[in-house]
Amino acid sequence: MGKNFPRALSMLRCPFEVRSHDGERFSSNMPDDEWLNEVGPKGWIVCSHDAKWQNESAALKAIQQHSIGCFYLYGASSLGFFKMKSLAHNYDKMIAVCRSRRGPFIYRVTSTNRLKKLL
Repeated sequence: MGKNFPRALSMLRCPFEVRSHDGERFSSNMPDDEWLNEVGPKGWIVCSHDAKWQNESAALKAIQQHSIGCFYLYGASSLGFFKMKSLAHNYDKMIAVCRSRRGPFIYRVTSTNRLKKLL
C-alpha cells in the first residue's frame, strides 16, 4: 500500500482506524506471515494490494489460524486518487462482508467494483 495511501486515509478521518505496515514499524522485508501473525490476534481487517496470500502457505496459515479478514484492493499501480475512489466505492460492501461473516476470508476488489471471494 506504500506510505502515502495510509497517511491520506488517516488525514481524511475515516470511520475506521488506519494502521499501516510502515506505521507499525514492521520492517519492509518482514515476511507476510510474520506480521500477519502479529496483527491477527488483534482482530484487524487487513487491506493490501499484495494479492498473493492465498497462494503462499505460510501467509495462508496465519490468515486461517487467526481468522483474519483480508481484502485485496484494486489499483496497486494506480494513482492514489483512484485507489481512494475504489476503496470509497466498495467500503459499504466490505463492511457488509465483515458484519456478515467471521474470518478467515480473502476477497479481491475487482476493477469493476465487485468483491470476488477467494477464501
